[in-house]
Amino acid sequence: MSLKLKVKYWLKQFPFIYPRGFIGSCQEWIINHGKQKGIYFRQRGPWFKAIFPAEFLHNPQPQTFGLQNEKAFQPNRSYPTPAATLFYLQHSYVLGHKGLILSASHKVFQEFSHHFNIASLKKFLLKNPFYLFTKNVKRVPGIGAVLISPQSDNYYHWLNDVLPRIKLYETVFEQIDHFCIASNVPAKFLDVLNDFGIPAGKIMLVNESEKLHFDHLYVSSLPGSEGRSPQWAVSYLRGKLIKATKARKPVKKIYFKRGDNADRKILNEHSIITDLQNNGFEIIDPGTLSISKQIELMLDAKIIVGAHGAALSNLLFVQDGISVVELFSPDYFRTDCYYTLSSLRNLNYWYLSGMKPAGADWGDMDIDKKLLLKTIKYLHG
Repeated sequence: MSLKLKVKYWLKQFPFIYPRGFIGSCQEWIINHGKQKGIYFRQRGPWFKAIFPAEFLHNPQPQTFGLQNEKAFQPNRSYPTPAATLFYLQHSYVLGHKGLILSASHKVFQEFSHHFNIASLKKFLLKNPFYLFTKNVKRVPGIGAVLISPQSDNYYHWLNDVLPRIKLYETVFEQIDHFCIASNVPAKFLDVLNDFGIPAGKIMLVNESEKLHFDHLYVSSLPGSEGRSPQWAVSYLRGKLIKATKARKPVKKIYFKRGDNADRKILNEHSIITDLQNNGFEIIDPGTLSISKQIELMLDAKIIVGAHGAALSNLLFVQDGISVVELFSPDYFRTDCYYTLSSLRNLNYWYLSGMKPAGADWGDMDIDKKLLLKTIKYLHG
């Protein structure tokens, strides 16, 4: 890039520290631009297409023998999921592991990057000066498509926020030269892309702080909202990833062990594991297994017990009607993600709230073993 072009590019990023602005709705932005620039622009410029309509979901009452927390579950008992839309943009940018999408004038499209109720995108950018600024930009020939969302390297968000977007690209799939994916995504996550028809040669890994410029870019809306997958996304993933051709009787009792480096540790887990093994449970650390092996294991499960965490993403692949017991830290009683997923999968959902011992770190907990065993025996003896 010549010095003149670099200076012009830098000026586009002014005021450098903070964004030039935010675009709340890409659809409204395209419509308004079309009105301003006339019929030629509307015919040849950016466009959008609705792929799936909005849904409204109603979830059953969660069950527990322990301390009830109806207040925590209430927001996720009934809610809408937004329509799914495909967007075509011109002269736009893709930035970093969060998959931020910027217009030609460096305004940020808000709807393509959520932050899971921890911090809004605006607050994140205010707390991270110069996050959007780079001295150089990589111009990418051909047509791009975005398969990045915040925390793409997390198993739950890879399955629920990234992979369903492939479905939304189906009508333009053969046109796409580059699928943009965060470079920190584990290799075993990338392995499943072949099941979706994406060859290794079309995968473009985007580094953190790397800014790519595309003359032609497809961007799909995020599937659902934070922790609330729509039914179409769940059905699509199951259809692509489950290879079994015959139904089989679920027989396994499975406990998902927390990884050694996981937050929200179960402090009395060793004792719990001993009791569960005495009751016929297999102890599984899903992080040590390939995705295909996790799916195979899930097809045989009749009851799953685990703390709130990415391992419970595998509820996507279980058979209808099995039982699940989710264990919550009192510090992080988040009822979307796996309660909502269990409801979509027609599972028998139960939960237990952990106890926080004095002096325990944030998120760490003890689980009442008597209540857990009572729940398990009630469900499956």
